[in-house]
Amino acid sequence: EASQKYFEHMFEDFITDRKYSGEVSEGVSTRCASGTNRTIESGFSIVDRLFSQSPNMSIPRRCARLMVMRNHTMEWMASKSPEDRHSIVVAARSSVPSIRTENALWKKHLASEILKRAHEKERERVSKRAAVTMRRYKAVRDVASSGIVIDIAEISVLLDPLPATERVKALRAQIRFRERALLQPPPTDRIYVLSKEGKPLSEDELRRRLIILIEDDLRGMLITRSLPSSLIGCDKRRWLAGGSMVG
Repeated sequence: EASQKYFEHMFEDFITDRKYSGEVSEGVSTRCASGTNRTIESGFSIVDRLFSQSPNMSIPRRCARLMVMRNHTMEWMASKSPEDRHSIVVAARSSVPSIRTENALWKKHLASEILKRAHEKERERVSKRAAVTMRRYKAVRDVASSGIVIDIAEISVLLDPLPATERVKALRAQIRFRERALLQPPPTDRIYVLSKEGKPLSEDELRRRLIILIEDDLRGMLITRSLPSSLIGCDKRRWLAGGSMVG
């Protein structure tokens, strides 16, 4: 009854046969839409204060306290006769066990959902890490037969004996190796995006990008300088046995 009175008071303009029960034209001021946020801010402040005063209080109980205060329930109770107040209190107390049971089930369900989400996030993390490792392994494998190109002059040495299709693959492999195995920071935006409008880049564009990466690497001498000489130009078997490079 208290909730019904509160609802009628806040939305009385829209109740059937009231002022705005039919169609409402734009720009009409009504009592249900407050001009300020004071009401809702007051409600949040009450809940926040309850968190500070009683941190162990359950959320349903906080909501109940807020509703009692907002709906003026105690004033409404005071208007009732002693017999009515007694019957209301008895009915409320009799519902406590069922409320506690529902609250326990809700907590159990919440804990289950949290655990489920934690498992999903862990599975996503492991899957992502495995995908990164596989891409890194493939990048090493694709350059294993020819070795790393660490100088601009070596590009022609690598590409000249190859047919056109193989030259494109070799250039892509060198770029992917720098991205995924050496983890070379990109000197320019989107340099590791090897397609444009859904189409693979041309051989000339791939060569240009590889030159940019080599020049940037040689300028800093931070990546290829640290590579063991045994990993440059070695055969596939020794590449894949190169320890941390494929680990």
